[in-house]
Amino acid sequence: MDITLRQLEIFVATARAGSLAEAATRSALTRSAASMALASLERAAGGPLFVRAGHGLQLNDRGRRLLSGAEGLVKGAEEWLASARGEAGRLVGRLRIGCSLTIGNYCLPALLPAFTTQHPETTVELTIANSADIAGALRAGAIDLGLIESGAVPADLDAERWADDELVIVAAPSHPLARLPQPITPRQLAGTRWLLRERGSGTREQSEALLARIPRLAGTAEFGGIEAIKEGVVAGMGLALLSRHTVARDLATGRLAELALRRKLHRTFRLLTYPGQHLSTLARGFRDWLRETPPAAT
Repeated sequence: MDITLRQLEIFVATARAGSLAEAATRSALTRSAASMALASLERAAGGPLFVRAGHGLQLNDRGRRLLSGAEGLVKGAEEWLASARGEAGRLVGRLRIGCSLTIGNYCLPALLPAFTTQHPETTVELTIANSADIAGALRAGAIDLGLIESGAVPADLDAERWADDELVIVAAPSHPLARLPQPITPRQLAGTRWLLRERGSGTREQSEALLARIPRLAGTAEFGGIEAIKEGVVAGMGLALLSRHTVARDLATGRLAELALRRKLHRTFRLLTYPGQHLSTLARGFRDWLRETPPAAT
């Protein structure tokens, strides 16, 4: 065989780090040894796998096409070695999880300690971004699993229900609608101003669906984060539709007021995987654990 496992490891590490120097450090090699290993792999593969971008390296078309297979071979070798040592079924290694903002900031952090306590030889790396970016990271192989709140799931990804989430309309306690008898109707929301998440977020999709039912909006403003939206609502800039997970404490302390509708608004948290990506024993084990571990009710 013209390639070695070490060469594949360097290729995968360089693709993930975007830097040969960082890949060498992660693989406990000198930079010259890592460079020689990568060059040998590129010769065996029939051409370059990267293009230089500034001070780093980015995969070219050939590299992107070969990355998933290379990662599967590396992970498969690690699992084979664990089995040979009598460690089959033991969860060890690094797990990369991508979460949309609501899940990553308010739901998953409370669950992870139980998993890492049960499996102390695991390291969890959490990436938090909007739902569209999480889907992109999964396609690129930058994460092992994705958790999103988006209603629309890309057709090229596999998705399964993880948990339900309730969405609530929040206002400043001094807002005129907060003083009305609850619940209110969409018609009573006419003439209101709304604070929205950025495009690509699951909450933005749900907000736009609600706003389509409200006549004569006074306008909208866009914010890039949940905390910024809450601060804007408290300041009287407008109303917002947010997950109950994100506002439970604010509602309990009276910092925000809930505007209840007759019919509650729900959405689904989804677990995403990419069909072409090899799932390690650790990733499969975490997925199975997550299926039995929904976020705490608020």
